[in-house]
Amino acid sequence: MYTPPAFKLTDRARALEIAVEHPFGVFAAILDGGIEITHLPMKLSEEAAGLRLVGHVARANPLVRAIEAGSIGTAVFSGPHAYISPDWYESENQVPTWNYVAVHVSGPLSAITEDDAMKDLLAELTAPHEGDLAPKPAWTHGKMPVDLLGRMLKGIVGFEMRVENLIAKTKLGQNKAAADSLGAITGLEARGGSGDLATAALMRESL
Repeated sequence: MYTPPAFKLTDRARALEIAVEHPFGVFAAILDGGIEITHLPMKLSEEAAGLRLVGHVARANPLVRAIEAGSIGTAVFSGPHAYISPDWYESENQVPTWNYVAVHVSGPLSAITEDDAMKDLLAELTAPHEGDLAPKPAWTHGKMPVDLLGRMLKGIVGFEMRVENLIAKTKLGQNKAAADSLGAITGLEARGGSGDLATAALMRESL
């Protein structure tokens, strides 16, 4: 990811927060001379040994071959983003742009296929989201008949990535004059969409 110095996020903990807050991302690996890409929820976490990414794909997904081969994979997490009109700036002769936050991680992949390990993976992936739905009782795979769960587990392949490279970018107008950034923030807040408001909030933090 092209990341000019003004936009580079070097705070590893903040980059992890972004990935955790926006877990539905893009997962890709080189396969058969091309790039195979899929969209799925993943979990990035900091452990004693470093950053660890986990997820799972359908067994029929071509990416299974890359996972089982121990290929290098890449995961992309996109945070808030919004269109910025040059009319919002105080300065003249500006151009339209798009402000956004993104985190890329890459590293070697390994497959998770053993039933007990897959059950642990499913619990790890779903528990945070079920927790967000409280006071609804959390769904767990224990609610499923054992034979049905076993059949469904055979239809997916889990993966783990030991992250070797992390790049995080916060393109939030850091290269603009403060008055221009404030004008863009005001414009986003007036527009009022969820992405606009989230981006405006991040831009205020970066001032």
